[in-house]
Amino acid sequence: MFKVSPKKRFSSFFKNEDSRFLLVCGLKFSGVYIVSVAFIYYILWLIVSINSVYFESKITGFTPELRDAFFETIFSFLYRLLPEILMIFVLLFFAGIFVGKVLLRPFEVMAKYAQARTQGEAVTYNPDVFSDYKLLTRFSEFFFLYIENSLSEKKLSKNTIPSIFLKIHTPPFERVFFIHFLVIIILISVLTDLFLFYILTEVRNGLIDLSLEILSTKDLTIGYFFENQSHILETVTVAAFLIITVGYIGLCFHLYSKISGAIFGFFATMRSFMKGNYQARVHLVGYAHIRPLSRSLNKFLDHVERECSIDNK
Repeated sequence: MFKVSPKKRFSSFFKNEDSRFLLVCGLKFSGVYIVSVAFIYYILWLIVSINSVYFESKITGFTPELRDAFFETIFSFLYRLLPEILMIFVLLFFAGIFVGKVLLRPFEVMAKYAQARTQGEAVTYNPDVFSDYKLLTRFSEFFFLYIENSLSEKKLSKNTIPSIFLKIHTPPFERVFFIHFLVIIILISVLTDLFLFYILTEVRNGLIDLSLEILSTKDLTIGYFFENQSHILETVTVAAFLIITVGYIGLCFHLYSKISGAIFGFFATMRSFMKGNYQARVHLVGYAHIRPLSRSLNKFLDHVERECSIDNK
């Protein structure tokens, strides 16, 4: 037996559509965080630049060397937090992969079952009720029970479909699943917000302390300046929170749109098959990450059609 080298295994991982989908999910999750950190860094740079100009107007002999030292000292607070910033990036990347797995899992469970049955293995279909989409979960259980009965009788015949499933003609909104999904996203958003608040607090305190040391004077205008600057930094904190929160909630809707149409595609194919259209197969346009999983179901339907005769009654 030849062993697959880690390099080839790694490269093959990125050739799979579903694997690339997980990678993109991770990058999108960490991307929202990186945009927020970049925004904070830029705003802090502007504020420190304004402080530098203010010091130049207040202090005689505030040389370019002193200005550079001031910048380095302030941003050293941020650089000391660089390991934590990178750690959060990595955690968010894997959180995105986890969310991607949650989105794909119902289709993977169905594909594994279909693949095993096509190969003649005696397996049962057991979807996860909590993490699955209600329409796909309930109807797929009903559908695969019908298929098992057809295989045991070696005959395909039309089956009566409950009226609740006959009324569905567009991709449904899976409210319960979406709420569970949204809770995960909001939790990630809150934890990221708290970490960014910690960064801003550390840098703000360092900025004010160092500035007061440089401006060792009792000028009342200085107190007024720093008081209002603190308000500005609080506004920056709120803006960062909004970017993070809105970004992740928007990402929630975006990722959900990546599977909602596929749910209906699987459902519509199974319903059509049960109504007598035995050539019905799943054809997904724009859902490359789910297409490999749909092929397993299509092969299983081919297998069922070959194994069973058709009852034309």
